[in-house]
Amino acid sequence: MFKPIYDSTKGKMRVAGLVSGSGSSFRTIIEQQIQMQAKGGCPYEVVGIFSDNPKCKGLDMGKEFNIPVFVNDIRAFYEKRGKKITDKQVREEYDKETIKLFDPVKPDFLAYAGYVWATTAPIVNAYIGVNAHPADLSIEKDGRRAYAGANGVKDALLGGESEVRSSLHLVTTQVDGGPILLISEPVAVDKNSGMSLEEASRFYLKPLNDMTRKLFPRVVKDIAEGTYRRDDNRLLYYGDTPIPKGVRL
Repeated sequence: MFKPIYDSTKGKMRVAGLVSGSGSSFRTIIEQQIQMQAKGGCPYEVVGIFSDNPKCKGLDMGKEFNIPVFVNDIRAFYEKRGKKITDKQVREEYDKETIKLFDPVKPDFLAYAGYVWATTAPIVNAYIGVNAHPADLSIEKDGRRAYAGANGVKDALLGGESEVRSSLHLVTTQVDGGPILLISEPVAVDKNSGMSLEEASRFYLKPLNDMTRKLFPRVVKDIAEGTYRRDDNRLLYYGDTPIPKGVRL
């Protein structure tokens, strides 16, 4: 028995974005909606943009596209409580406030579009969430994802990979630990480029981010249409095809 990640019989999937910077990958989700509507219809509707940073450039999309914006300054939130930014209990309090901010628009789905903070159980359990990660999360070493975490590109280069990819995955409380939905086409690594590790990391991050901007809208559309599904054992499928490590391009 299959169950879609999102039940499209409920109507259009209501999408909100979590952004900390420019939100460029969320822009492509908005633009796809506009293009699909012009051609007859879109299976999702963008209903809000949230940021942890009141100076976030991505919030400008709210005015540009007439989308409600919501802001909760995470650093001020912690400072008010006299706690370090790493305090997980305070993070749960923060995430609960974010859920309350979303009450007027009631999203079904959150696109983590350059959102730099890990979210906790309250948000993870309240919404479907998808995050983009600039590394191939299907690669494992010692039973763990080798290139999860903040330095995915750098770690892949240090790991001697001959190519790098980006991944889109469902969000869980484990950072970069959720089921993989889609893995991008490869970008070949030139091991004789003469670049330093830092230079190479920046160099390869750009095409991976470009791929994310292209692929994120595809994943949102597929989820909204019910293409991504789970069986009774919660194993992931793309249509009728099992994808234990995501769709690989």
